[in-house]
Amino acid sequence: MKGSRFARLMLFIALVVAPVPARAILYIDINAPGGKRMPVALPPFVTDAGNPALSTAFPSAIADDLAMTALFQIIPSDAYLERIVPGHFGDRRLSFPDWKIIGAEAVVIGKVEGRGDRITVEMRLYDSTLGRLMAGRRYTGSPSRVRTMAHKFANEILHAFTGVRGIFDTEIAFSARPEKGRGKEIYIVGLDGKDLRKVTANLSYNMFPRWSPDGNSLAYTSYRTGVPVIYLRNLDDGSERAVVRFGDSKSPGSFSPGGDALFASVSIKGDSDIYRVRLDNASYERVVEGWGIEISPSVSPDGRRMAFVSNRSGNPQVYVKEMGSSGDRRISNAGAYSTSPSWSPAGDRIAFTSRTGGRFSIYTVKPDGGDQRLLASGDGDCADPSYSPDGRYVVYTFQKKGYSELKIISADGRWGKSLVLGLTGAGSPAWSPRR
Repeated sequence: MKGSRFARLMLFIALVVAPVPARAILYIDINAPGGKRMPVALPPFVTDAGNPALSTAFPSAIADDLAMTALFQIIPSDAYLERIVPGHFGDRRLSFPDWKIIGAEAVVIGKVEGRGDRITVEMRLYDSTLGRLMAGRRYTGSPSRVRTMAHKFANEILHAFTGVRGIFDTEIAFSARPEKGRGKEIYIVGLDGKDLRKVTANLSYNMFPRWSPDGNSLAYTSYRTGVPVIYLRNLDDGSERAVVRFGDSKSPGSFSPGGDALFASVSIKGDSDIYRVRLDNASYERVVEGWGIEISPSVSPDGRRMAFVSNRSGNPQVYVKEMGSSGDRRISNAGAYSTSPSWSPAGDRIAFTSRTGGRFSIYTVKPDGGDQRLLASGDGDCADPSYSPDGRYVVYTFQKKGYSELKIISADGRWGKSLVLGLTGAGSPAWSPRR
């Protein structure tokens, strides 16, 4: 990924020190909820003369990631019988019986070395029953990238046990009022709730962040010139350019799967329709129109269908249409006011917001309108859902009496957590793609 901000983290695949079977063993069925959790040991990493805090920073970050899956059980460190030493990265073998006796079916070990302003960490995952290496990686980067390196190896652990690619190094963009100042700014936060950073800082209103398919850019609406304009911001170098200037109010909906176009809702003389805007030359065409509002476009992963919101029935509801066709179908039937559709990565469900009983809740439904389910509700408003790139989680905002936060819930509704607390006016979270 030349030119990406992740190029600062150089990744080197190494450590093929034990034979890997030609046929992978499926240790955990990721689609079997409520099954037995895999016990994993995460002893402190070996460090050289550098920062000793790194010995616990890496295993702590990995433990947080694995806990999110509800598939692993981290064995407490006071139960460990063997101490990891530098020799374990040479000819010395782990004492696998010592790890098995405390119930560890897998062991993660690591060694951190510092060289100037760079660190190199070597991480290994072992099956303690078979006594074999399951995954090994070496990462080099700035000490500030510790959590990023840990997230990447947590992805390797999940893949080794389940055959499914992890999402621990993904991020979530959203808008919120700054602690000091006015307006709204765009923020990005890691999946573990760490590394919160501000993307914009112009003391204006910046809203509706949307990720490009490669994860290197954000489209968003800003009022910093006094009128709304949709900008495309390069997250590598901070450069940006206006991509939608025409019309009055406007907001980005989603990118085309190939990233060459942006679908946006644009109001012209009070008539809001949906347009496809080419990013190479800013040319545009109207793709959804009607007598009322047509907003919030969300394109399916294969680019063949679009979910959007229209008030043609009197109140806003979610519709789906085949791209290039004139027909569409209403799919939301939860309440009198529905909005904010978001496609699952598999294209099999759409999450949306609907007001029922005086509060907003999150629902999911099939693209044909069938099998509607309540996903998230509470004593406040739950709104603006966005699927994770693996389709197993949904991020949304929770708002109550001037208080707001970002929350994550599993797509089956069995697990949830708060991601960022104490925000003011949080809105429009968008989950990044895998990188």
